[in-house]
Amino acid sequence: MAVNLGIDIGTSSTQVYSASDGRIIVNEPTIVAVSGGNEVVAAGAEAFELVGKTADSITVETPVRDGAITNFDMAVALLKKLTESYISNVFSKVRAAVSVPSGIGDVEKRAVEEVVISAGVKDVFLIEAPLAGAIGAGIDVNEPKGYVIMDIGAGTTEVAVVSLGGVVVSKSVKVAGDALDYDIVQYIKKRYNIEIAKSAAEKIKISIGSAFHGLDANVINVKGKDMYSGVPKNIVISANEVHSAIKEDVAAIVETVRRTLEDTPPELASDLLETGIILTGGGAALTGLGKLIQNSTGVKVYLAEDPVCCVASGAGTAVAESGGFRNMLTQAVRKKNF
Repeated sequence: MAVNLGIDIGTSSTQVYSASDGRIIVNEPTIVAVSGGNEVVAAGAEAFELVGKTADSITVETPVRDGAITNFDMAVALLKKLTESYISNVFSKVRAAVSVPSGIGDVEKRAVEEVVISAGVKDVFLIEAPLAGAIGAGIDVNEPKGYVIMDIGAGTTEVAVVSLGGVVVSKSVKVAGDALDYDIVQYIKKRYNIEIAKSAAEKIKISIGSAFHGLDANVINVKGKDMYSGVPKNIVISANEVHSAIKEDVAAIVETVRRTLEDTPPELASDLLETGIILTGGGAALTGLGKLIQNSTGVKVYLAEDPVCCVASGAGTAVAESGGFRNMLTQAVRKKNF
């Protein structure tokens, strides 16, 4: 019996969904730790724990940047390491659908195909991420009705209007979760002369980050290194300060939605008042973001039930031929030889 997988290799995290089991079997950071001899020491969550703590003999690699694979060998090693315990004995029977951004070129598509084939999967299919996200969110995208899917990842934000099993309009911007983390790092550096780790900035964003000023009155303790004395230092920052740090990039994300809606054909635009905007991706959880988008566009906004993993689950559902979504898949030209 074939094992049907949905794979989403993102800038920040990688998810693998098993349609056979009906669950996510991998949800780990897209990070690999490598020794001086190019041997993979750790991958995923294990490698994440080593960030900033390794000796000179070990480096931590991020094989995906802005949604594109930048280190082929490390991407293959990551996928192998994360899936070996689950499907190491049945690779010859595995089929996988892998999500890719809408509108990417043939070179980028081929890179994704080759990574998954080299990791051991025999039959590989590609599916556009907005379609996979819509399926994972429970939408029948084969309907003659327009839906807006907004995926806010770590490296990119992609907004697409989907209908009749295809992407009608799509726009993307390289402003997403990582950019907001960087904003927070830079704000604290300029305001307090304190250096903090990117992981610390991400925790701040998740804890008290907000798309609105005054929406949250909470504060958080932040530990970092004084830029002048070099000693550890503790400061307290507020949710309003975090908002001030990220507001320009949040505005850029909202503007991407507006531009997408402006280019939507009028026949579908009327549908959107009913179907709304569905948010997916880790960045969709930013407090107040949905409300801000709704206020700016006049279109209702909904958060997918499992925003982080719905792209992988939608891809897995499509390749398993359930729901009539197989027509949205493109099969890789090359198959793995055994």
